[in-house]
Amino acid sequence: MKRCLLQFVVAFGAVATFVSCSKDLAGSSYGDVQKQKYAANFVAKYGEIDANQSWDFATGERQLATRGVTTIRTHIMEKGIDFGDVSQIKSIVKNASWLHSEIQIPGGVSKNAALLDAMITALPEKKSWTGKPAVLVAPASGFWIYPLFSGGCLTFDLKVKVGNQEPVIVFSKDWINFQTINGMTKDKVYGNGGIIDMKGIYIEAPVGTPVEVYIDNIYNHTPASGNNGKAYPSPAGTTNGRAVYVDIPEGIRPEIDGVELKENAIVKYIGIEDIAPGAPDGTDNDFNDVVLAVVGNPDIPQEKVITEDQYEVKTCKPKRYMIEDLGATDDFDFNDVVVDVESYITETHKVTRENGVIKTDEIISTESAPSKAIIRAMGGTIDFELTIGNTKWVKSENGFDVKTMYNTKGEVDYDAELAVFDVAGWDYDANNIGIKVMGKDGQLFDIKFPKVGEAPMMIAVDPTQKWMGERVSVPSEWFYTE
Repeated sequence: MKRCLLQFVVAFGAVATFVSCSKDLAGSSYGDVQKQKYAANFVAKYGEIDANQSWDFATGERQLATRGVTTIRTHIMEKGIDFGDVSQIKSIVKNASWLHSEIQIPGGVSKNAALLDAMITALPEKKSWTGKPAVLVAPASGFWIYPLFSGGCLTFDLKVKVGNQEPVIVFSKDWINFQTINGMTKDKVYGNGGIIDMKGIYIEAPVGTPVEVYIDNIYNHTPASGNNGKAYPSPAGTTNGRAVYVDIPEGIRPEIDGVELKENAIVKYIGIEDIAPGAPDGTDNDFNDVVLAVVGNPDIPQEKVITEDQYEVKTCKPKRYMIEDLGATDDFDFNDVVVDVESYITETHKVTRENGVIKTDEIISTESAPSKAIIRAMGGTIDFELTIGNTKWVKSENGFDVKTMYNTKGEVDYDAELAVFDVAGWDYDANNIGIKVMGKDGQLFDIKFPKVGEAPMMIAVDPTQKWMGERVSVPSEWFYTE
C-alpha cells in the first residue's frame, strides 16, 4: 500500500473515462500475475486455504448503529448510586413537598446531588403524571439501570425481564422508611436494620429486545395492615402501564463507581407508581414511588411509541468490508478501503394486552429503506472506483487526494465518517461489491468479493471489528478459528 504503482498522465477524471480503461482481467496477464503473487504470499503467510473457506465473517445481526450484541446478558452491579454520607437523613420529604438535596437535606448529599435534584423537579410529589406509560426496547449498546429512590411504606422486589429470559431480582426492599436513598439507615421497627443498599444492573441485549422493569410481591407492612401485611396488586411497572420514562436536563452525568461514562452518555429516569388506579387505598399517580436512573454509554433503551396497540422498531443490518487494492502483493492489513454498508429495516409490531399486561408482541409488517455506505478508512495510495450494488464512488472525485492515506496511521478514529452516501441494489448475502484500481502500465485491477476457497483481497466482518494499522497484517485468528 505504501507504493503507488500508477503513474497518472491525466487525473482520474470522470467515471466514464475511468471505466473506458477497463479490460477483461482474463486477458490481462499483468493482472493475473499480480493476483497469483498475492495468492502465493497469502498462503505463505496464513497457510493453505480450505476449498470451502468463506471470507464473509459477518454475523447478520440487526443493530441500530455499527455496534450491537447478539445475546442477552445481565449483571448485578456490586454497588448502587453513591450519595456520600447520608446517615443523618431521616426523610427527603417534608409536608408532602420535596426538599432539594444540595441545600436543605440535613447532613447534605455530597455526591450525585444534581441527579437527585433533577428527579425532584421531574417527578414532584403529589402531582399527577399525564404522560404516556413507558414500554421499552433494548438499544444498540449496553446500559445500566440504577435504583435512585424508593418511596412508600411498602416492601417489594424490583425485577428486570429482558426478552424471554427469566426475571432478575435487582434488589428486595425489606424496609418501610418513607422516602429513602442509598446509604440511609433502614427502619429498625419494621425492617431488619442495617444500611439501605439498592444495587444496579447492567444489561446487554439485541436491538429491539423488550425490556420490562417492575416491582413485584408488593406488601403494605404498616401497623394498620396487620401483622402479616397486606398484599397490593402486582406487578407495577413497564409491563402494565404503571411506569413512565422521563427526560432530565442535558449535562447531568451520574458518578458511578467502576463505570467510566463517555461524553455523550445519556441518562433518563423511570418512575413507577406502586398502587394501581382504583385500589382501595387510592393512588396519587405521581410516579415517584420508585425512581430508577437509566444510564446509557451512550445509548439508552428506546421508548416504544404504541398507537392503537402498534409500534415501530427501526433497525439496520450492517456489514463492514475491508479491502486490499493490490498496490503491494505482500501486504495484508486490509485497510486500503474500509467501508460499512447498512441496510435499513422498519418492523411494525402488534401488541395484545390482557388487563393492561402485554401478552403478545408480533411483527406484522417489514419495510426496507435505501441502504447507506460509510467509508471509514482509505489506506491505499491508488485511485479507485468502488461499486456497491448499482452505486459507484470514486476517491479522486469526492475531494480526496489519491496518494494520501486516510485514517490508517497514527491515532485512528474508528467512528470516522470520511464519506457517507446512499447505495442502491446492495444484497447483504450476495456481497455484490467490487473495486477497480489502476495498476502499472495503465492496467486495471477488477477486484470482486472472493469466492470460497480463493485467496481474499476483500473480507466481510461485523462493524465492531477494528481494522489494522499500516503494514500490520491481520491475525490468522480472523480467518481460521481452529
